Parts: sequence; C-alpha cells; structure tokens
Amino acid sequence: MQPRPTELLSALEVQCQGRVTLYVNPKHPSEVDRDELLRLPVILRRLPGQSSRQAGRTTSWLWRPAWDDRPGLMVRQYAHGGALGRLFGAAFLGRARMLKEFWISDYAASRGVPTSVPVALRVERIAGPFIRAHFVSALIPEAQDLLRFLESAPADAEPAPGRRRLAAAIADAIARMHDAGIVHADLNLKNVLVRHTSEEPEAFIIDFDKARWMAAVPLSKRMANLVRLDRSMVKWAASRRTVDLTDRLRVLHSYLRRYPQWRDQWARIARKYGGRHLRHSFSREPDSDRAQEE
Repeated sequence: MQPRPTELLSALEVQCQGRVTLYVNPKHPSEVDRDELLRLPVILRRLPGQSSRQAGRTTSWLWRPAWDDRPGLMVRQYAHGGALGRLFGAAFLGRARMLKEFWISDYAASRGVPTSVPVALRVERIAGPFIRAHFVSALIPEAQDLLRFLESAPADAEPAPGRRRLAAAIADAIARMHDAGIVHADLNLKNVLVRHTSEEPEAFIIDFDKARWMAAVPLSKRMANLVRLDRSMVKWAASRRTVDLTDRLRVLHSYLRRYPQWRDQWARIARKYGGRHLRHSFSREPDSDRAQEE
C-alpha cells in the first residue's frame, strides 16, 4: 500500500506560538507537555549531550521529562556537516526535509520496521526563511549503536553462534526496512542499534533523514545500503578489531537468503554490486567459503 504523507501530516497535532511551530504525534501514549517542547532549547542546555563528528557540535540528547512515562526520549537537532556546517551551522531553509523524515519514520514503525517512533518535531524561525529544528523520538531502552557496542566488546568475545544470531538480527531489520519500501540515506554503524539483553539479539534502524520511499526497492538500492554498512565496518578501528570478513559476509548472506530469487546467487550478487570494496573482500577465499558454509 502506498503511504500518503498528507494523511500523516494532517493527523499531526500542530501548535504555533510566536516563531515556534510544534508537530506532535497523537499516537504517542503519554500526554505531551507542549510548554516544555516550546522551551526545549533552554532545557537541553542543562542536559549532557552527544556531539556529532560530522557536524562538529552537540546534536543529540537523552531527555527524561516528568510527563513521559516511558524510559525516555531522544532529541536530535538538525545540523549541517562539513563546509555547510561552518557556514550555516544548524540553520536550514524550510522544513520539508524534517517533515519528510517524520512521516517516513512513522510509516516505518507502522509497517513493522524495528525503529524508534517519532514523538514530536519542533521548528523555530530564526531569521527570514531560515529555521532550526529538533526531532524528538522515543528511546529504545537498553539499546546502543553498533559502533559503541563493538567498541565495548573484546575481540573474539562472541562465539560463532552468537555472531550468526547478531548478523541475522541486523539483516532482518534491514530487510524489513527495504520490504516497507524505504531506502536509507546513510546506513552506517551509528544508525544501527543493537540490544543484546537476551539470548536472541535485536537490531533497530534509526535516522531516516533524507531517506526515500519507493513502491518496490530494487536489488541495486538494497545492495547500496548493505555495501554502505559494510564500508562503515571497515572504516572504524573498533569494528576492524572485532569484526572479521566472515562476520561481514554473514550479514550479506543472511539478508539475501530471505529472498528465494536471490538466495542461491548471493556471492555473485555481492561481486556484481559490491564493486571494488567487496571484490577485494571476496579475494580471501578461505573466509568466503567458511561464511557460505554457515
């Protein structure tokens, strides 16, 4: 079924006060305190935040307001990275990008994609057509991003069965996202959360900023997301220390085996769409063979 952004956005509870506009998701189980949302930047100044390496500033906070009876909320401020960040910081022209993320996030959750449910969007006009915005979503309790999980994990701490289950959980979360018609714009270790509190690990996909919806996600777009995640695993020292080639191939193999039309061609598909990055990985035949056997 094709999602209708106008239906979701028209269902949002909108409140305007001065330069600030609030968009509140009526599906949130707690009664949202709009006065606190209006004062959100002041509240955030008193909270410890997490800086974004790309933006070079604090852009996310854990917020536990008294009115929310859940474990907490995550607040993310939109900010440019790189050269745009030095010029514009957190100032954006228009709010279409933020509203698009809101409806894709809500649609993903409604389609069974393991993700964080959007709670509210705060947009403030700062000068002329420029705005700054904060995205508020429900905290996923006891979950941490995959990079932090790998940083805290000793090398070879997880036996092979546990590694297979974790790879399967990550592949399942990505497959659900794609089957819902969503293509992630930046699927990296920071945008995959894992929760390892039971025998069966869970994985979640977050941050649908600049994501796209398609009626049917083609194999090329699926592989682009998977290769982006694999490149992220190679990039960070923590993941290179704890994740070997076999682990990386487990994710790919577990993903493709869910689809009968691709199940028996997973190695060929990886070679075709992975480019130089995955072809180099596949040059290590012993590891490749061992992954396929599993």
